[in-house]
Amino acid sequence: MYQLLATDLDGTLFNSSGKVSEKNKQTIREAIRRGISVILCSGRAPYEKLGDLGKELGLDYPGNYYICCSGAMIVDAVSLKAVVGNYLSVPSAQALLQTGEVFFKDMGKASIRVHTTNRIYVRNPEIWDNGFEIRTGRKMEPLPSDLRELEGEITKMLFLSPIEGYAMRFYDRMEKVLPEGALGYRMPPALAEYVSAEANKGNAVRQLAALLGIKLQDVICVGDGWNDISMLSGSGLGIAVKNAPEEVARLADVRFPYTNDEDAVARILEQYFSL
Repeated sequence: MYQLLATDLDGTLFNSSGKVSEKNKQTIREAIRRGISVILCSGRAPYEKLGDLGKELGLDYPGNYYICCSGAMIVDAVSLKAVVGNYLSVPSAQALLQTGEVFFKDMGKASIRVHTTNRIYVRNPEIWDNGFEIRTGRKMEPLPSDLRELEGEITKMLFLSPIEGYAMRFYDRMEKVLPEGALGYRMPPALAEYVSAEANKGNAVRQLAALLGIKLQDVICVGDGWNDISMLSGSGLGIAVKNAPEEVARLADVRFPYTNDEDAVARILEQYFSL
């Protein structure tokens, strides 16, 4: 009997307008009332409005958790403090930074963001500005050349560009020389993301299931993106929503017949948790 649902956000729980539908909200709240664990599992950091979303859905209660930064952190749903960390090492991050800047010579520059448990750092901010500081209320600081100067543990490193196809070309090129201890994700359309090799959603789901005393076979994971593959292929049941790319969907246990715009998460709770 399934006891836990781990859901991705963008492209899965969120509709195409970046909102959670009323049906999804109501069904999640009903699941909580019935003792079902619903876990937000995202590439976002805790301060990227994850706490607000948890409150909106009724998930901010003691004993609940969120998986953040594609599995780099598991945080307490009330305090948003890390209880498990799978952090990117400074040597791996330094190698990513140096290699990426070599790519800039013939690809053109990208904006670089490094997120730590304490701060956000940026280089070339003029290249990409999606209102991050306004959206999060967190000020970005200049990224030093020596990453040993960073404050806190490194959760993720991002290379961002508005040029069509840039991030995917960057990702493909970096894969050939990826530093040991690092893991890359394609995040269309504008983002290549790097985390620790241990920071994948599948590993974080396993860690969280153990923390909660739930067998992995009793866990359902739902998603649509490349950083969801590890949990879709490594849980009790992995479900790809209908809008997932073929490369993702074929690695899931189930291809669900509904998209993120058709209340897929609510329908999964109804079908597999008997709501």
